[in-house]
Amino acid sequence: MSGGRSIRFGRRSVLQFLGGTALAGAVAPLAAAAAVSPPEMCSNGHLVLDTGFFFPDAPPDQLAAALGTTDLAQPILMPCTVPLLRHGDRTILFDAGASPAFMDGTGHLAASLEAAGVAADEITDIIFTHCHPDHLWGVTDDFDELTFANARYHLSRREYDFWTGPDALATMPDNLQNFAIGAQARLPRIADRTSFFEDGAEPLPGIEAFATPGHTPGHCSFLLHLGGDPLLLTGDVLSDPLTVLYPDWRWGTEHDPALAASTRRRMIDRIIAEQLRVAVYHMPPPGFGRIERTAEGAVWVQER
Repeated sequence: MSGGRSIRFGRRSVLQFLGGTALAGAVAPLAAAAAVSPPEMCSNGHLVLDTGFFFPDAPPDQLAAALGTTDLAQPILMPCTVPLLRHGDRTILFDAGASPAFMDGTGHLAASLEAAGVAADEITDIIFTHCHPDHLWGVTDDFDELTFANARYHLSRREYDFWTGPDALATMPDNLQNFAIGAQARLPRIADRTSFFEDGAEPLPGIEAFATPGHTPGHCSFLLHLGGDPLLLTGDVLSDPLTVLYPDWRWGTEHDPALAASTRRRMIDRIIAEQLRVAVYHMPPPGFGRIERTAEGAVWVQER
């Protein structure tokens, strides 16, 4: 496969990478040949997860082997990389990241944007994949003010209705109750600046939204048609190389695990069939790659 090779990332390799460029506000440009207006991936830091939360139903021996460790008690650091797109007179973020109010390892987006030469008040649009804390909570800063003073927001109507409705809190397990509380504190703050879209719409020209539910009820992914090869932004349909190799393994924050697995399998099949280039929020930096079919199953092919 041009531009990459099959890579399996265990915990050690991810920790090494996070110790380098990922937490330094690094911004990695997509190759210019891929699109007229190439996106950039901006680090927002990392999540600190235990393996019981990471893949709670995975066979322990198989999970340990896949992670390259014998100690499943060690935490896993999961990168958070926010796509930034400069297109014409618009400066667009896909998701807003999370502030340190959610987790100590997050909150690096402002530094990453500064390294990219972009001030927060220059962001014109934020398009959300979904409303989990590491994708939404960055809309407010440490002083509870709006981080992106001049931004317009774009969100799936179904996602907004779920998180602002009575079922959000009622259907969350105890350990995820703060997800709903945090969303309900922030979404009303940006409601008058938000445009709502349906499945198949273009929130902005050249950016096609399509429903990929399961991780959350209104989760959306985006296919960018901006003058070169299409680029697919998957949000959290995929979130780690292991979600490609083991698409039926339940992720710890999935709202509907069976639907999420079905959506994940359809996404993988489409990426392979259409040979799509992909940007994934939580993959090892810089987050770009493709998926190949092998004798062992589908594998993530990381771009360097």
